[in-house]
Amino acid sequence: MRTARHLGIVLALALVLAAGALAGCSNSTPASSTSAPKPAAMTAKDAYAIAITAVATSAPDGKLLVCQAADTITATSTPIWEYLIGSPKTNKVYAVLVQNGKPQASEYGSAGLSPAEWAAVPAADAWKIDSPEAHDKALTVYPSGKTAAYFMGFVTYVPKSAAKGASKQMTWIVSFDPASKGSETTSTVNVDMATGAASLAK
Repeated sequence: MRTARHLGIVLALALVLAAGALAGCSNSTPASSTSAPKPAAMTAKDAYAIAITAVATSAPDGKLLVCQAADTITATSTPIWEYLIGSPKTNKVYAVLVQNGKPQASEYGSAGLSPAEWAAVPAADAWKIDSPEAHDKALTVYPSGKTAAYFMGFVTYVPKSAAKGASKQMTWIVSFDPASKGSETTSTVNVDMATGAASLAK
């Protein structure tokens, strides 16, 4: 079973894996829904609103720890989003995948965070910049990615136990297909989730 020490590096690891496997994705068939946005237009925030309801019983005090695309995103693909949501009361973490407007939740493991660490996890309303805007902001400093496939995600809190070099908290990481790189030094862009400030990753 996965444990909390992985939480701070799970996104970074996923980004590394995705960067080596960026490729075109086939379209998913959107499911009709009257209570949620069309999946084809579903943003990370849209999907999170669905994800949090999937753990309303098991983690009514749920806090978002990780958000990431479940696969690379292209101009024609339907984004699939996945989240790690933790409960300060039980110290348990749940993984929730949202595809075609429908959530699938499962227990992920024990967070192992102290009460002080849980208190330091930002509230969901600290998340200001949604996925489309984060992508647009990334393109302002990485114009080579305009037609490239990309992967994106963020962590809201980096545990004290996280390995050195873990992802920055409250920062979108947008990783474009490295093959698209022009004169830029990297194909990965950091976008502040509160201000939208974008910069090439160092």
